[in-house]
Formats: sequence, C-alpha cells, structure tokens
Amino acid sequence: MLVSHTPKKGIENLISAWQQLNENIKQDWVVDIYGNGETTYIEQLKSIIKTSNLEEQINIKAPVFGAHKLKVFRDASLFVLPPTFSENFGIVIAEALASYTPVITTKGTPWEGLQTYNCGQWIDIGVEPLAKSLTNLMTKRPETLMEMGGVNGRRLIEKKYSMQAVAKDMLTLYNWILNKTEKPTFIDTL
Repeated sequence: MLVSHTPKKGIENLISAWQQLNENIKQDWVVDIYGNGETTYIEQLKSIIKTSNLEEQINIKAPVFGAHKLKVFRDASLFVLPPTFSENFGIVIAEALASYTPVITTKGTPWEGLQTYNCGQWIDIGVEPLAKSLTNLMTKRPETLMEMGGVNGRRLIEKKYSMQAVAKDMLTLYNWILNKTEKPTFIDTL
C-alpha cells in the first residue's frame, strides 16, 4: 500500500485508521508513505508512528518520479489518498489506476467513478470510514485487487480520461457552447 503526504492529506487519520485494524488483517501489509512536505510535519508523523509502535508497519519515504514511480505504483496492492481536505482532481489517483492499482480516496475528490467502476472506494472523510474501507479491501484476495485495478481501474481511465475521451468531451462542450447540441451530461448544473 502506498500514500502521499502533506498536511492537507490527513496522514494522521490514516495512522489512526491503521491502528484500528485487526492485527490479522495487517500481518501481510505495510504502509509506504511517499512524498515530501514541511520538515516539521514529517517529523510529527514520524513521532506519531514511533509513539504508536508502528515503525515496522508504516514507512515514510522520499518522493519518486518517472519509471521508479511507475514501478512503485505497480508493486503496490492498494493506493490510498487519505482524507483529503483541499484536493481537487488528484492526479495521483489517475496514475495509480493507470498502473493497475485500486484506490481508496475520500469524497473531497471527484472520484465517484471508483465505486461505479469497482476499482476502489470513494469514502467519507474520517478515521472510521477509512478503517472500514481498508478492512474491506485488505481482506480481498490478491486476484480480486488485481482485477479491480488492472481491469476495472484501467477501464475507467481509458473511458473517461484518455486523450480520446477528453477530446470527445471537448468537442461535445464546444458544440453545446455554440448552441448546436443539448447540454452535455458531464456539465454540472449551477
């Protein structure tokens, strides 16, 4: 499992949710937190991890890029963008799904497709929903997680976020703006 971190990402909630999980569920899992952030925040996270005796289960790692980042995503069984308080699209979610990795993120992001396409879980912000989601996905067979990410997640990315899908939506949008068509379904009503 991997996550990224900055203060707005709610890593503390992930640590609290992890503590609530049954030890049998966690026994074959580790949490690798990738990214950078303010030194004081990272030190606070390390302190929480140490105080909670989770040093062998949760690791904070430097950011990764390029081919190494792709390898980290592909090696992960699950990607978590934990309770996020100011995220918008969350490009890392698309990167994880394109790399065949199922995702857990919160409703602070516009990723309801995780539920629709069965490639992860789109949850309420909070420790309890995160613990429940972690338990649900971490108890699935590896083949099920691979299908969620490798088949379903990839299908979501190709259907909604590929260059072809985005170009088609842009053409639909322009035709609507020029009053040539009905309002597209992907436009929110104000």
